[in-house]
Amino acid sequence: MIGKNGKSNSISKSAILLIDSDSNLSKIKTTKRDFHWNKIISFDYDSHKNLNLENIEHETSDEFITQEETNEIQNHLYTFSKWYDVKSIQKYFMVGDLNIGQLLQEQFIDYMIKFLKKFFEFKKIHEKFPNSTFISSGILYEISAIFSSNVQKIDTDEEVNYDFVHDKVRIDLNLGKNKINFSLSSSKYKKIKHFSEKFTQSLFEPKDTPNSRNVLLVELSTEIYQNLLEESTNHNVNLIQFGIRRPAIWSMNTFKIIKNSKCGIITPDSLIDSKLKIKIQEQKNLITNQISDLYKQDEILSKYFSYEGYSFWHTIKPIIQKLFEKRVEEISRNIQTIKTLFQRIKIDTIMISSEIGITEQIVISESKKHGIKLILLQHGIYYDTKEAVGTNLSKGLYPIKSDKFLVWGKISENNLKNIGIIEPTKLKIIGHPKYDSWKPTPINKNSSYVLLTLTGPEHMLIQGHQISNIIKFENHVEQICKAVIAMKKKLIIKIHPSFHVFDFSEMIKKISSDIEVISTGNIEELINSSDVVIATNHTTAILESYLLQKPVICLPIIDYNLGVPTLFGFNSETNISIEKFRMTFEKLISDKNFKNKIIHSQNEFVENYLINHGNSSKKLLEYIETI
Repeated sequence: MIGKNGKSNSISKSAILLIDSDSNLSKIKTTKRDFHWNKIISFDYDSHKNLNLENIEHETSDEFITQEETNEIQNHLYTFSKWYDVKSIQKYFMVGDLNIGQLLQEQFIDYMIKFLKKFFEFKKIHEKFPNSTFISSGILYEISAIFSSNVQKIDTDEEVNYDFVHDKVRIDLNLGKNKINFSLSSSKYKKIKHFSEKFTQSLFEPKDTPNSRNVLLVELSTEIYQNLLEESTNHNVNLIQFGIRRPAIWSMNTFKIIKNSKCGIITPDSLIDSKLKIKIQEQKNLITNQISDLYKQDEILSKYFSYEGYSFWHTIKPIIQKLFEKRVEEISRNIQTIKTLFQRIKIDTIMISSEIGITEQIVISESKKHGIKLILLQHGIYYDTKEAVGTNLSKGLYPIKSDKFLVWGKISENNLKNIGIIEPTKLKIIGHPKYDSWKPTPINKNSSYVLLTLTGPEHMLIQGHQISNIIKFENHVEQICKAVIAMKKKLIIKIHPSFHVFDFSEMIKKISSDIEVISTGNIEELINSSDVVIATNHTTAILESYLLQKPVICLPIIDYNLGVPTLFGFNSETNISIEKFRMTFEKLISDKNFKNKIIHSQNEFVENYLINHGNSSKKLLEYIETI
């Protein structure tokens, strides 16, 4: 038998090399000589792609699990992500009424989904090859050692790099006609934000207007809520922007929006003085000590983070330690800053668009202490199915702690009543301020195009990490591009602005250099100038296209086992498979009656889904004035 970390002079009948994106593929030939492997299994798309580029034969890890087992992994992810609620260890997370573990749930899920995929896949691989030797490095070695004693570790000089969601910030800039995007480390971004906000705070300090309600807007985009901000000048309401993650002003356009509204701005740094810095340090010390005591509860945590007797706590422990180490300063600063905010100004109502963000969770906690009404705004279209409840809860989309949930229309209201976890009295139909100014405009036929809104595989769902699904996604995008070009139509691809989107630019360039790929820009303008919109996933851009009278072809490429949402279920003629795409696309281009029929059907959907189009800002502000 070959032991952990050891080498053997005798070659076992089966030796399997395990590869992921952290593996050094340049060492494969060396490992072949040293370890005599006769099979390679790749565990993620990047390693699979790199092995293909080198013409190295291999299998993929998701070949070893079924669809049913994939769903099971997702359910276990949600269970493990609530470790902060375990009664025997909950005290180590609590800072007053605030649960530090819950603050980091989103970031915990983002890491754990990739870990659990590998954990469960290797379990199945080990069951199929119980007598094999497994050769690997990094996290794959740690996982394989949980199940097997026949493991060998590939030594590597490379330092483990723990990257978590929100370690980087994406920046989008419009430089004249040129649109660029790049990423900055979170620390660099905060320095720039701090510098720029020194000016905005002094220019737009909130005004204390008698008999007006002070409404705190938490982490809401100035551009998205432009109509609401500008409409506020007609109401007895003082809107106050507060954002730790995002600034209220980041461009000339956002400066003009704030200037033309009654909106004030409170920046986090304006609240921090020497006394608060001491409190922040004390808060940091308290959290650090509590989390240090948490790490000593190995027996409890080993039992909790286990499956069928196989515990992985000691494997993920150093990763969780690194996550808390990276975030403890930020959390401490945010807690004390937000506490000071509530002490400094009178707040009557608070509006948020999610209950999952760190800023939002701390604000929710403080709002409860001060008895302040909290309103959750529906941010976009979501999967309105019973199968998607767990996913939606993990994204903070439901009003679990909010007093009111302002939804877009009857469809959302009925869905939320039917899932049975939300009090119907919390719901109120308002529509969405963003779309008050949205109107279809005539297009220049000489400059029109087909718009493909490319939302890649969903990173918060296990299916979005499966190699087979990403390959399928690539193949479908390639077929869509070729079909559009074959019809001699100009194609623009709008990439979703997220770090988690896969980079398909190389593949698209190979198809045609004439395809324009953009990741920034005004989606309203892009849709308005198009002939047809194509969507590859469940996205708010579909409804936005309906609103602007554009026919939409929906191709839900990946099945996330979330059921059929209303957006996909209402029109079977344009919610299609890839096999029917070319025929449907050609019909939309050439058959005016068919196109008008589709648009008419879409208009009926919009009427039910989005109420108060054109005056939802007014309705929202009138509602705030009454509560």
